[in-house]
Amino acid sequence: MATLILEVQDKKLKFFKDLIRHFSFVTIRDSDPCEDTDEQVIENIRAGVKEMRLVEQGKMKSTPFKEFLKELDEL
Repeated sequence: MATLILEVQDKKLKFFKDLIRHFSFVTIRDSDPCEDTDEQVIENIRAGVKEMRLVEQGKMKSTPFKEFLKELDEL
């Protein structure tokens, strides 16, 4: 099996993956699964803002800062 590396614009990546996924002879491997796409970063920011609003409204409990730093250190 041969390996072909392509660079695809972020905004077209989902479409391209959906397209080539239909070929039984193609296997898709992400080159860097740890790196978020622009869409994922935006969605994570939206989720964070939503959680912040829930904390401000008293509908959600926040994480103490020391506990937050400890979680970051464990990564």
